[in-house]
Amino acid sequence: MDFIVLLATSALLLAGIVFGLLVRRAWKNRRFMGCLTFLLLSIIAMLSALLVLLVSAGTKGYKALVREELAATAYITPLGNQQFRAKIVRPHAPDTAFAIAGDELYMDARILKWKPIVTVLGLHTAYCLDRVSGRYSDTRDERTKVRTLYSLNNGMRHWDLFFLRVRYGFLSPILDAQYGSAAFVPANDVKVVRILVTGSGLIARSE
Repeated sequence: MDFIVLLATSALLLAGIVFGLLVRRAWKNRRFMGCLTFLLLSIIAMLSALLVLLVSAGTKGYKALVREELAATAYITPLGNQQFRAKIVRPHAPDTAFAIAGDELYMDARILKWKPIVTVLGLHTAYCLDRVSGRYSDTRDERTKVRTLYSLNNGMRHWDLFFLRVRYGFLSPILDAQYGSAAFVPANDVKVVRILVTGSGLIARSE
C-alpha cells in the first residue's frame, strides 16, 4: 500500500510540475486561456497529491477489510468474584494481558466505511481495535462496582480520518464513520474467544 501511495503521489506531483511548466510557456506565448487552463490543472494535480497523502496518514493504524477477518484472539482465565484475566493476541501487534473486572469481556473498534463512489479507487472498509474493558451482566453492578478500561491503540490523532469524519460533515458524501461497533462474551470460565470484524462490525465467537 505504501508503494502505491508513493507512486500515486509522485505521478500527481510530476503532473503538477509539468502543467506548471506549461503555464510558464503559455504565458510567454501570450496564450492566456491556455495559461489559465494549465494553471488549474497544475493546482488540481497538486491538491490531489496532497489528498492522497492525507488519506494515507489518516488511515495509518487501520487495516483494510475485504472480508470477514480475525481482529484478535482473547484467552480468558477467571480469577473469581467477577474478576478475570484476558490475554489479547492480535496479528501484527504485541500480545497484551489485562486484569479486568466484570462478568463479560467487552471489545470495541472504530470502522471507516467508504461510500461506493470512492471504492472504485480501490479503497476498502478499514478498522482499528480501540478499547477492551469489562462488562457486568447486571446493570446495578455496572453502576456501582469497579470498572476497568484499557486502550488497544495509541489514541485518536487529529489527522485520523475517523476524527475528521466525526468533526466535519463535508466528508459525509465519501465516508461513513460507524460508531460503537462492539462485541462482548461471558468470562465465567476458561475459554478462547475469536473477535472477528465484518463489513457490519465486530462479532465474537467462543471456542
